[in-house]
Amino acid sequence: MEDLSVEELASNLSTYKEQLREVKKLIKEKKDDAGISEYIDMEKELQEVITLTEEIKN
Repeated sequence: MEDLSVEELASNLSTYKEQLREVKKLIKEKKDDAGISEYIDMEKELQEVITLTEEIKN
């Protein structure tokens, strides 16, 4: 696996945060849907990726 630059990590972090905002929006919109657990899982995974990326970046 190749090492990512700080700029690439920052860019990825921005993308992950935008994806998290979208997933949170979907969760609010679909709170009564049967498939909401997939979105909740996505939210948790994105939060974990964001945390790990921030740790690596710093």
